[in-house]
Amino acid sequence: MNPALARLLIRLYPRYWRARYGEEFEALLQAGAGDLRTSANVIWSALCERVSPTPGLKTDQDPRSLQFQAWCARAPWVMFGLAPLFLLAGVYFVACLILWSGWRIFLPGSNTPFVRIDGYAIFYFGVGRLVYYAAPLLIGWGIVLIVAHQKLKAVWPTAGLVLIALIGGTAHVHASRSVVPGGLGQISMGFALGTSVQGIPSGLFHGLVILSLTGLPYHLWRLQKLHSLSA
Repeated sequence: MNPALARLLIRLYPRYWRARYGEEFEALLQAGAGDLRTSANVIWSALCERVSPTPGLKTDQDPRSLQFQAWCARAPWVMFGLAPLFLLAGVYFVACLILWSGWRIFLPGSNTPFVRIDGYAIFYFGVGRLVYYAAPLLIGWGIVLIVAHQKLKAVWPTAGLVLIALIGGTAHVHASRSVVPGGLGQISMGFALGTSVQGIPSGLFHGLVILSLTGLPYHLWRLQKLHSLSA
């Protein structure tokens, strides 16, 4: 494996783990194959180490981390309810801003930005779509990892995950040209369940998909932990 890549992968592990195993593991990576499977395994192992530290290793914690844990214990409704909601709202604002600015830059004469595009516009609008669609999943994964790492009660985190999934599933972006001649186009968001998909409203169906995907890392981590205990 390339030394630079090996060093980068080692940096994914917590500091206490790197102090104990970093040098020898980096040498092992450099001597081995640098394929995609190896990199994926190392990334997943580093993530599991951050969620569930190796017993017996010294894990000196930063004061900011301790303060964060205290907030999670004292005000879980803020950390897992309001905070993710405001974060999602901020990310959606950025996505809508990208859509609006792209409309002005690449499609100034179009009545809507939802038209066929080409060239640099594909990349620009693609970034906005990625931000928009990935936001609920990334925020949900963050909640799951915090809960797994700190072994917190799942009541408020579950409520936060359901709320984020519901908003992500029912959110819709609307674009309309200003009625004033030469005026700027307007981008807004609404929330609706939408049409039915096999008897289930599409918004609710998409919300269930998001909720299922947010719990995927936790279930994979549990399976790996059970596998390691049985080995």
